[in-house]
Amino acid sequence: MKALLLLYSELLQEGKEKLYERLEKNISILQRVIGVDSIYASVSSHFKDTFDRFPDLCLINSVKDSPVFGAYRGLRKLRGDDVLLVDGGTGLTKEGVFKFFNRIHVTVGLVKERWSGVALVKMRDIDYMVRSLEKNFENRVLDAFYTLRDTYSIITEFIDLKESVSLPILELE
Repeated sequence: MKALLLLYSELLQEGKEKLYERLEKNISILQRVIGVDSIYASVSSHFKDTFDRFPDLCLINSVKDSPVFGAYRGLRKLRGDDVLLVDGGTGLTKEGVFKFFNRIHVTVGLVKERWSGVALVKMRDIDYMVRSLEKNFENRVLDAFYTLRDTYSIITEFIDLKESVSLPILELE
């Protein structure tokens, strides 16, 4: 399993230092749970200093500054593994990450009917997820998961998470 962090300019509204503190905690949790060499970040040009600040991350250039395009680029690179997709503005907990393990299907975390910022994409479904993201470049990441379910008939589990488990800092529209 690999973890893909999505970093884009809207996350900077709260300030770069606060974002980097949250990112540091998330990376620490992911390193303990998934492994040191399994964490990737899809970054836009606003995060040029990320390499210096987090040398353990494998960076993927997002080119366009959007979470959907970042997920698209990252998933295309990580086709050979299951991928835990994590929005950079999400505060992870160890318990929240474990809710996505041992799942058979694509699993999307929801908080109050919005994407919580965490999803698990199984290796066999990544190509379909990439196609779903292609159809939703102008929409939200959650819309791509609905396209995956409705267009490609991929079984997609939408699980409700408590706000304390995973809480996005933004309204991901």
